[in-house]
Amino acid sequence: MKRNTDLRFELPKSRPARPAGVLALLQGRPGAANPAADAATVARWQREAAEGSPQAQFELAKLLTSGNPVSADNRAAVKWLKKAAEKEHAESQHMLGVLIARAQGVRADPAKAAALFRAAAIMGNADAQYDLGRALDWGFGCEENPKEALTWFRLAGAQGHVGAQYAVGLAYARGRGCETNLVQAASWLRKAALSHHAAAAFELGELYLRPDNPSADNAESFRWMAESARAGYAPAQYALALFYWAGRAVERSPAQARAWASRAASQGSAPALLLLSKLYETDPDPCAAYALALRARDAAQEPAQKEEAGLRLRELSVTLTTSSIRAAEMLCADCPGTPALLEALSRGRA
Repeated sequence: MKRNTDLRFELPKSRPARPAGVLALLQGRPGAANPAADAATVARWQREAAEGSPQAQFELAKLLTSGNPVSADNRAAVKWLKKAAEKEHAESQHMLGVLIARAQGVRADPAKAAALFRAAAIMGNADAQYDLGRALDWGFGCEENPKEALTWFRLAGAQGHVGAQYAVGLAYARGRGCETNLVQAASWLRKAALSHHAAAAFELGELYLRPDNPSADNAESFRWMAESARAGYAPAQYALALFYWAGRAVERSPAQARAWASRAASQGSAPALLLLSKLYETDPDPCAAYALALRARDAAQEPAQKEEAGLRLRELSVTLTTSSIRAAEMLCADCPGTPALLEALSRGRA
């Protein structure tokens, strides 16, 4: 069933020092601890917005937009954005579409959100082109159309939109909306990765591992996986752990494998938890291995991962005593958070 709201659509970044109580300030009521410069900025946008400036209306809406979806500030922002959108102000059309898609300060209407994205995209707004591409890719407010989505992603990517560059790279890598083209995939993913897009760096690393890639290169894969892992991307941290465990493109290091697997596991990665379970068993610490397999089963997001964790538990239960299994279960109960569990296991090893 298609959803009416989608929080994956993101609002444009607001100013770094958004004053508290902007709506109160606009209504002539003193705000709480508003710096004079911020108050002056708000007053200026209010004056210019009242005079009909769509840019001022847009800036004022950005100042008003709150993280609380039902706040009065958001409803006021929608009013200003509607005024600016009527004047075909592309940034306002896009932002209004995002608020509608998120049901933030306004009733959800996917078709209206997609129409606003399209209107702003036609005028060249890169953010709108990207979000229109995503709406078409997901079938949000419109018919699913990966081919047209790729067109809009390319247009936004050509303007330097990093998320769109990543989307183009993924499309070429997976053959979505186009024929698979690993050369194009690598080119677009590299653009995004060089702008520090962690997921793009991971996908570029994956690309260099593909057996159908004539340019497959373990060293290049390791390079981009390491870039992504250092940025905190859990799938890349897990992949890096595998590189170190297997000694692939790098000197084998069980210690580094455990360290990177632990980082991914602390973010809830079920595959990383299962890898740690195997690493702890060979260390050896079968009780810890069982606890990690239990946590992997709980963290699993996919049926295949849950099944693998179940198999791992059955495998370990053959060699563990009932008391050891109970100790592992108690440890998991005492450490409901995975970082706490990893810390407890680390103390036990010290």
